[in-house]
Amino acid sequence: MVVCAVLMAVITAGGPAVAANPITISNGLFNNSAALAWSSAPTTTMADRTVTRTTTGVQGLVVSGPTGSVFHQTLGVSRYMFIGTHNHVLILESSTGAGPGTRSVSLVDFTTTPPAERPILTVLASSAAVSSPGVQFSVGTGDAFFVFAPTGTTVAGLGIYRSDNGTVLCPGPPPLTPTGQLFGEATATQLRIKMGGTVLAACARPPGTSG
Repeated sequence: MVVCAVLMAVITAGGPAVAANPITISNGLFNNSAALAWSSAPTTTMADRTVTRTTTGVQGLVVSGPTGSVFHQTLGVSRYMFIGTHNHVLILESSTGAGPGTRSVSLVDFTTTPPAERPILTVLASSAAVSSPGVQFSVGTGDAFFVFAPTGTTVAGLGIYRSDNGTVLCPGPPPLTPTGQLFGEATATQLRIKMGGTVLAACARPPGTSG
């Protein structure tokens, strides 16, 4: 089930958001090569953004970028992912232990000063053996991403989001048992969530986002 709640992590509020920056969403199926590429590396730098893991004192991830830094406290296991040529940053927090536990995905929003951590989804997985949430991003910039989270019996939390500030662009269907591969897609007029050849959700493409 999807738990509509604040992430089990420290969320930094950040300052007032500036006007929404223009984003580019290229037409076509979203890139799924990074579907499970959550990193546990101690530090990674991509262009002007860096994620560094702290292992002494309060453990967590320090994410730094053009508008400052934000700290994500580790309460279980913290991993992260860079997506697209704009190097947007996602964080995955997972419970420890072999039994049921939560998986929470958040986005680091650099449109605020300092940056803020925006909750995207939280689901309950039936065991630690359940696959991590999957992410696909729009080709090139990665300015939009599609996310979904297996629970052990269903897939939940489906949605397409802006990659800069976490705004939902196309909410997905309720939890479902997939019968085909899940995809995000952008057309000239729509953003779509698909299962094989079946369109599960279709939303109007935001104005000014054509690739």
